[in-house]
Amino acid sequence: MKCTKNLVIGTTAVMAAAGLGLSVLPAFAADGGQPTGGATHAGHGDADVRPGRGGSTAEESDSRGAALFVASLNGANEVPVPSGPAVGDRDGAALQFVKVHGMRVSVAVKFRGTDKPTALHIHRGARGTNGVLKIDFTPLLARSAPPVKGWEGAVTGTVTVKDKALLDAFRTNPNDHYANLHTARFPGGAVRAQFHKVTTAFPFDKALVNLQASVIRGRQIYRCQQAADGTYAFGQYDVRATLRGPIAHAFVAPGTGTPRWTAPDRSAVTGTLISRTPHGDGNIPELDLRATQYGAKKGLLARTQEILRLNTVGGVAPAGTCLKGAVITVPYRADYVFIQR
Repeated sequence: MKCTKNLVIGTTAVMAAAGLGLSVLPAFAADGGQPTGGATHAGHGDADVRPGRGGSTAEESDSRGAALFVASLNGANEVPVPSGPAVGDRDGAALQFVKVHGMRVSVAVKFRGTDKPTALHIHRGARGTNGVLKIDFTPLLARSAPPVKGWEGAVTGTVTVKDKALLDAFRTNPNDHYANLHTARFPGGAVRAQFHKVTTAFPFDKALVNLQASVIRGRQIYRCQQAADGTYAFGQYDVRATLRGPIAHAFVAPGTGTPRWTAPDRSAVTGTLISRTPHGDGNIPELDLRATQYGAKKGLLARTQEILRLNTVGGVAPAGTCLKGAVITVPYRADYVFIQR
């Protein structure tokens, strides 16, 4: 597909004709048409949002007292509507962070493999369903800025939302809401993902420094073990995966249950479970893990505080009984997001 290269969308535009003042966030360092009407993912729904007046750089950089969320977007997550507009850019991906602080909602999203966005929304809707638009970041697409390294574009900015109940619902159940980025080729939605809460408080002006690494090749490894009732079943024994970067992913040692991620520069982290979220039949759950430094004190993963495993596909252990000691590998895919501070 034809992509728009080296595009970064900023937030300092003033919508003079509409009389709308957009709030401004400082530029983000990084590592690396219009929807149709109706109550589906392509519609404006009943959203009551207005671009807000920006605070100071210090205010926007400070996440204390705020709630932070992340979504890892891809085209496969889009849900088509019969006879509706085109959805699902197979080449597209995006990483989006949202901060809710009072009635102000800030966004930081970087994208690649897809065209220039025409709309950027938060919808209420569970995975696999389409829902009503609730928060509209589209006015923030008004002005370009310098490119973001490793990505084809980025959007940053803040809007003010007048509906407290809407924000309370989003903070309480972020996974019941999804991010949707639209393009002219995919007006119904190019890439999409459900939101997850981030437990690590990081400066939001550094949000786009956080790392996303998708699985290039991955297998969950299971070994047949005896359960308490004397029967045998497959249990997690190890994982072997290569992530974009490249980052190697495995247990510290087979059978330990402690996952580790290692970058080429020898920076490494291990993970301890915070929470898990089911992700449909046949898919291993999505995970949120607390990170502990394991390798070099400087490098790609050295500042990682939290790891989220998102958009999981496959990897589930076979059901039923098995022969003691048997080992089986099951292919899987996922996006890993490394929250850094």
